[in-house]
Amino acid sequence: MLRRIVGKAFFALVLGLTAAGPVLAQDAPPPVSLEVLAQALDAGDLQALQSAASDPVLLDTLRQSDPDILIDLQLALAQAYAAAGLRNEAILAYQDALVSMLQFRGQGDLTMAEPMTAIARLSEDPAVRAQWLLYAYDIRESVLGLGNPTLQPFRAELNTARLAAGLDPLGTRGSPQSGPANFDLVDVHYATHRVMTGRAAAAEVYGSGIGPMLYGVAQVSVPRDRAPGEIPRPSIWSLEFRPDPDRHMILNRVTPVADADAFLADVRGVVGQSRRKEVFVFIHGYNTSFEGATIRTAQLAVDMNLDGAPILYSWPSRASLLGYAADARTVSDTALLDDVADFLQAIATQTGAEKVHLVAHSMGNRVLMRALDRLAARNPDAPPLFDETVFAAADIGVDEFAGVWPRIAGTAQRFTLYASQRDRALQVSEMVNQMARVGDARRVVVREGLQTIDTTAASGGLLGHDDFAGSALADFRGVVWLSLAPDRRCVLESAEVDGQRYWAFGGGCPEQEFDEATEYVRATGSIDQALAKLADDISKAGAALRDSLIRKRERLVAMFGG
Repeated sequence: MLRRIVGKAFFALVLGLTAAGPVLAQDAPPPVSLEVLAQALDAGDLQALQSAASDPVLLDTLRQSDPDILIDLQLALAQAYAAAGLRNEAILAYQDALVSMLQFRGQGDLTMAEPMTAIARLSEDPAVRAQWLLYAYDIRESVLGLGNPTLQPFRAELNTARLAAGLDPLGTRGSPQSGPANFDLVDVHYATHRVMTGRAAAAEVYGSGIGPMLYGVAQVSVPRDRAPGEIPRPSIWSLEFRPDPDRHMILNRVTPVADADAFLADVRGVVGQSRRKEVFVFIHGYNTSFEGATIRTAQLAVDMNLDGAPILYSWPSRASLLGYAADARTVSDTALLDDVADFLQAIATQTGAEKVHLVAHSMGNRVLMRALDRLAARNPDAPPLFDETVFAAADIGVDEFAGVWPRIAGTAQRFTLYASQRDRALQVSEMVNQMARVGDARRVVVREGLQTIDTTAASGGLLGHDDFAGSALADFRGVVWLSLAPDRRCVLESAEVDGQRYWAFGGGCPEQEFDEATEYVRATGSIDQALAKLADDISKAGAALRDSLIRKRERLVAMFGG
């Protein structure tokens, strides 16, 4: 178990690796910039990666400001060495990455297992191979839990190595702990252009390479004691070294399906058993792994009380802060965008869903906008395929959007744009692209038929890039649940730019009161049913409760009429 990993032998190994460190030349070359590093990571350029890993200024900067990029560099260097057949150099680079993971992510972090397995496979000594595989297996078992079926191939590889080293196979290690669960399991139906890695751990099934579209179902555990909009994850700062499904959101299992027909049949089955027969498709942004995308989709499904099927389209993001340029190229791939257009059309026409909502975040908005443009070109006079379409923190250049918007405006019943003046990610994107971004509310984008919402006042001092799924969640639910127009959402107030109307947070009612009202209508089924139930409840309520119910009825009438 984990105690093996944190034992004296393991720490002695790590301390030895730390003491050794990289050997730097006396006459150091010119400093390596982050731009050069990004290009090296993107290309897997061994010589450039070596230069970056030998630059003490760059390494110190990354240690202090962004250790995740440091780890990406060390892993990329190790992989480049291995690809070049430099076995010993690859092992040393993987060991450097493990030192950084231990320092910045904490002991027993799941990401340590893959470099440990790589070292084992590069090692020629059977005993060393078996020991590294044992370290990796202990981490996976500690995180994934005893008896998790995804452990089987790792256990088989470990026992093969132990036999080759003259050791006994790993024995049975007890049984999983049992007790009342405080979490729900959410099935996220997904399509992705990511290539499969051949790894068994759920978080590692798909990588960042681009390939043909694949399909499947991902199972995510979501704690019940969690604030709406929150994605709780383990943190070494809270002394949490392993995921706990009662407290953290975890990607538990990934089950690929054969093809698009099987995928659509699965979704039809879920939709057919639901009452509202609704689906939403979520398209994630830049610097997002497959694991992160599935967890965000599950969070949205739970917080939206979705009655149908949550669907994820996961494009092959590099899941790296330095992968922006590579991600931008991926979301411009014409074949990928053609596939996404076909996929969205199939969801709208072949799943039996009566409501199909589309939600894109950050750079994912480029995928969505360009796919909708393709659908509009195929049949420009077709009625809207989709219901609510949400552009959240849209990392799209304002010029491109202005050119595309007139063509896509008829593909959905309504479009909503969530933008913030505090979105630092989009401010950096503007500097990189030399073009203002649609989701940056410092210069509000207003178009006929587009409901623009400035979420700045809802951000609560946060960066504003995820408002739609967190601080602005109540308004987002009002859009998706009830198709409420902005003037019916009392958390908003009207504003103008250049004589054109948009909306901003800071309206005349408390967010909690608005949220309760929309939840009430959602739960009862319609505004008429909600008002009828309230009238009945008011007639039976005592004086203390009656005033509260009357205020709720007044709020519903103001929002919906009646």
